[in-house]
Amino acid sequence: MNITNDRFKIVRAEHEGRIVFYLQGDIDEDAVFDQIAQESGEVIINWKGVTSINSCGVRNWVNFIKTVADRTIYYIECPPLVVKQMNMIPSFLGTATVYSVYVPYVCDNCDAEKLVLVTAEKFGSVEETIQCDQCQSPEMELDGHPKHYFTFGRAK
Repeated sequence: MNITNDRFKIVRAEHEGRIVFYLQGDIDEDAVFDQIAQESGEVIINWKGVTSINSCGVRNWVNFIKTVADRTIYYIECPPLVVKQMNMIPSFLGTATVYSVYVPYVCDNCDAEKLVLVTAEKFGSVEETIQCDQCQSPEMELDGHPKHYFTFGRAK
């Protein structure tokens, strides 16, 4: 079953015997997370499809995540806009464990941007520069400082 409004939807799927909820679109005042709350057991939240979160959406999520504090929840594929919320508002994370995030890189040479998926075991050792796929410059830089980008990992 999928819960949908015009700007946001949740798609429930099973992957390797685990329940994954794919969040897609804009998290705002109309976003409802009841479908996730109804699931028993371990839950994986995939954030990759989230395109924006406004202040009302943050409030809705924080209120929701408090209601499932006794559950095992994992966040995966968190884009920078979700990482920003986790860093600014510790209650956005709740009791969830972050398994993977997208790290943003920018090339000063050609202005290319790239998101690189990084898993939890590499949060403390992410590369500050990588090679640009477009212009082959070896100086595509992390957009921000790793110490600040991974603040959420030290909040628990």
